[in-house]
Amino acid sequence: MTHVTVPARKLTPVVRFLIAGMLNTLLSIAVYQAALWVTGHMVAYVIAYAVGILFAYVAYARHVFDAALSKQRFGAFAIFYLASGGIGTLVNTALIEQFALHARVAIFVTVLIMLPVNYAGSRWCVRGTRGHAP
Repeated sequence: MTHVTVPARKLTPVVRFLIAGMLNTLLSIAVYQAALWVTGHMVAYVIAYAVGILFAYVAYARHVFDAALSKQRFGAFAIFYLASGGIGTLVNTALIEQFALHARVAIFVTVLIMLPVNYAGSRWCVRGTRGHAP
């Protein structure tokens, strides 16, 4: 039996983005669950979200978009993801309250709507307008 492996660099940036996003989600959930042992749910969520932003920036810069790490780019990335989280909340709320989607279904539609926005925003924050980090 032969075993075929695909080097990570052969995967498209979109696939690497999806994989990094899944890993980020798992890490954020683990941090949230661990933080609940020592603090309330709101603080645990903020800690998990902050860790998620940091992990995502490093993962996207190094393994998705092949860009150098930069404090300036990280600042833009963090601001973008805070805004994106707010917009995602509004989209999800609208799907539930204006379009009568069930809350358990709306989250999946929200993710599908926000995925290209987050990909493009992440790429821009990490690589800049000319496709490379400053």
